[in-house]
Amino acid sequence: MEIIKKVVVKQILTEKSRTKLKEQFLSNQYQISKELKQLEFVLHKKMKENKSANYQSSLKESFNKEVAKRKERLRQSELKLGQMDELELGAELREGTIQMIEQVEEGDNWEEIMKGTEIVIKDGLVYELRQGGMEDD
Repeated sequence: MEIIKKVVVKQILTEKSRTKLKEQFLSNQYQISKELKQLEFVLHKKMKENKSANYQSSLKESFNKEVAKRKERLRQSELKLGQMDELELGAELREGTIQMIEQVEEGDNWEEIMKGTEIVIKDGLVYELRQGGMEDD
């Protein structure tokens, strides 16, 4: 029988990966800034098209929610970018989780199967496969 289990993916911080991550954060910030400008443009356009007070109030409320979401994403990105220089080379950064298929047979040790598995990446290459790390809920 096959089961699906979560696998943690981590990245070892190197100069190369630090530079790449910084570029990703800056690109992300640029994209969010563009989205904010686009939202503002759309708001003004819609406000001119429909002068109804109820419509404008609803539109502003919706607009403000979207702006707040993007500003929070921008703040998070700026925070992560600031932390990049403080991290030591060799630090392990959690990238996320993926799912893998694992073969399970009668008599297998369930606890061993369910122990956390980690894939460690270094400069875009699989550096290490770890079995039996921390469990990830």
